[in-house]
Amino acid sequence: MNVDFHQEFMDLNRFRGVGEDPAYHPPTLTDRPRQWPLHQWAQAPRDLGFNDFDRYHWRGLRLLKDPETQAAYHNLLWELRPRTIVELGVYSGGSLVWFRDLTKLMGVDCRVVGVDRDLSRCQIPSGEMSNITLHEGDLADLGTLDVLQSIAHPLLVIDDAHTNTFNVLKWTVDNLLEEGDYFIIEDMIAAWHRYSPNRLIEYLAAFRDVLTMDMVYANSCQQLDRGVLRRSAVKW
Repeated sequence: MNVDFHQEFMDLNRFRGVGEDPAYHPPTLTDRPRQWPLHQWAQAPRDLGFNDFDRYHWRGLRLLKDPETQAAYHNLLWELRPRTIVELGVYSGGSLVWFRDLTKLMGVDCRVVGVDRDLSRCQIPSGEMSNITLHEGDLADLGTLDVLQSIAHPLLVIDDAHTNTFNVLKWTVDNLLEEGDYFIIEDMIAAWHRYSPNRLIEYLAAFRDVLTMDMVYANSCQQLDRGVLRRSAVKW
């Protein structure tokens, strides 16, 4: 390995939650045969034998949502029947295809929009782009989101980019969300609550007049933990 400390280092935070390779690769076993003999059933290893982080996929595209999260989204999509889903953070694009296919199976006319500052990692084949739109936008510059303002409702917005989240949430409330629409913060609430609980509580409370937390889904799985927010007319 021909590297030293003089090189330009990449920020490893960019791989947090996604991994280094956007392409899906089926699991491989290196320390055991896949076909285990039944006369040695009691001696078979009980662990997976491979990294479970990479194994979830949808039609050959990496799907960075675990089974419990998939089940929660299935129920929410059936209940909400969104006309538009916006996912902030595209990576391989597997979630976009999954959302498109799932809503289509439910008989919902839904357009799925993916927003990312780097679309080069998207693995969606050109022939699979029906009802999917990709938009290159940097969430640090909220003006890049202006193209989203003419979209159909009900609306589901998913923050899976974790960049400038509460300013993005404020912009979304001001410009996109109608009563009954959803904004979901994936993955991060538990970490923020651990490391910056007071500020997290303060920031969430700032939206008390316009958002509520949907308790049917807020505790349904780890990835959505206390991050399922619904546009509401309720005043607290």
